[in-house]
Amino acid sequence: MFYIPLTTNPVGWVILGLGGYALYRSGKKKAQEEAAANQILPVPEDATQTTADKSKGESK
Repeated sequence: MFYIPLTTNPVGWVILGLGGYALYRSGKKKAQEEAAANQILPVPEDATQTTADKSKGESK
């Protein structure tokens, strides 16, 4: 089996750095998606009625 000591070898530092950067990027992307999803507000029930429905309701 091929073994690379990650902390004492420059190649190991590159591997650890790339892995850490990949985790950072995936976490940042996930946070941006969650922030965008939280900005979307649900449509209130009153807003789903058309103006014709509202005028019918007022005339009753």
